[in-house]
Amino acid sequence: MDGTAREQADLHLTRSVPALAVAAALLLTGCGTRADETEIRAGAAGSGTVTLTSESLDQLRAAAAGGGTVPVPGAPTGEVASGTVDTGPLAPGTTTSNATAGQDTTGAAAGPASPATGRANQPAAARGGADAACTEQLPPVALGQVGTFSGLAGAVSASARTTAAIWAQDVNARGGLACHPVTVFARDDGGDPAKAAALVRELHAQSKVVALINSVVVFSVAGFRTAVEDLQLPAVGGELLAPDWNESAYMFPQGAGFFDQIVGFLKQGVEMGKKKIATLYCVEVTACSEGIAYGRSEGVKKAGGELVYDSAISLTQTDFTAQCQNAKNAGADQLVLGMDGSAMTRVARSCAAIGYKPLLSGIGGTISSAQAADPTLRSFGLAVASGVAPWTETDTPGLKAYRDALRRYAPSLAPDGPSIQAWTSGQLLERAVAGLGAKARSGPLTTALILDALGTVKNEDLEGLTAGVTFTPNQKHAVSSGCIYYELLTPDGWTAPKGSRKVCV
Repeated sequence: MDGTAREQADLHLTRSVPALAVAAALLLTGCGTRADETEIRAGAAGSGTVTLTSESLDQLRAAAAGGGTVPVPGAPTGEVASGTVDTGPLAPGTTTSNATAGQDTTGAAAGPASPATGRANQPAAARGGADAACTEQLPPVALGQVGTFSGLAGAVSASARTTAAIWAQDVNARGGLACHPVTVFARDDGGDPAKAAALVRELHAQSKVVALINSVVVFSVAGFRTAVEDLQLPAVGGELLAPDWNESAYMFPQGAGFFDQIVGFLKQGVEMGKKKIATLYCVEVTACSEGIAYGRSEGVKKAGGELVYDSAISLTQTDFTAQCQNAKNAGADQLVLGMDGSAMTRVARSCAAIGYKPLLSGIGGTISSAQAADPTLRSFGLAVASGVAPWTETDTPGLKAYRDALRRYAPSLAPDGPSIQAWTSGQLLERAVAGLGAKARSGPLTTALILDALGTVKNEDLEGLTAGVTFTPNQKHAVSSGCIYYELLTPDGWTAPKGSRKVCV
């Protein structure tokens, strides 16, 4: 194995959490769990950590046994036999591990990988300057990621965490972020705002992160936002399922805002002829109540529909027959689901049981691949809107680069909404740093430099990953582009009715 062409990572095993206990805790709280941390070392030359859940650790063990790939979240995984595992030759920047199952083990990290040239179909300017020749390796840069990666929510968000690590490997294989090797430190907040705030502060104080990328904090955004604002720490990209992404001076969304996404999925349904709208919204998550309030006051009208019924529900509710009957009696032909994917499948079963089959609609990125495979849910049709381009498409350079990276570093990981959100977040940071020019290579990348860099982003589409992202220096908050993308779940699976074309609402 050629040490100059490959990068290795240490695998640190710590305590695990039984999956049933995690799921039970989520059902009791309705908004997430706390999980003990397991860590792998990933990024530049094996330095730094990416924190993974116990399920992810099983996936990584299976990856080591099977040749260095990361399985699809939720897929069956095997155990690594005791002893040292050698995954064999890998492409530059790929994470490998040497671990003994069931033990606290530290593997050896290889020396720094030599800078690799970028793929021929990716122009250097669009790839954040990482493809420009690096004559020397500059001081490394530490980035953080905070999100709800455990419990039932983790079934949806797992790919976002994995893809953030893939992005770090990919950018390092191309020389780093303006020649600065990248390390991503990811932390699971268990859906707890207080824990999210504590983790942001810990990452800043102990891991010395200069920015956060793709934070998945819909359950914990209140604490997360408070911490990034107190520290003046830029959060670049996230799940975009809370209004906070367009209300804070230190949150920089990689796509359209929450309210524009609401208008988007409503508009898709109206364009399909489903104009009489009923909404079911969860009481556990602030974004649900904020979303329905916006829908009542502006969203339905902007989409060209009519609100005929709405009702609060609980994410732990097992039967929705009463709500389905009421929506049916009101004549609703589009039923908005402000809830997670598990609850969506239960709504579908309840409505199907009384012979009520409206078009379902909702925000993208709230349903896992396994949940989207439910045949009853598929039989209704589920119209969603996302703030970034559909993961189903490959017709732009940005979308092709995303697929290339997944194939290269995690060929078993299926593209999905949370994954492309994470990739787009990383690409946005690359583009911003590229805007600094030579300044980005004059010394360490600092928080102040990254804030300056973000202020250079103007009408950026990241080669077809998003639409018109613009920030301004010292902005009070980011302004949504107002342009979203349609996705539609059909009996045959996910489709993009308008391809990678944006829809401005």
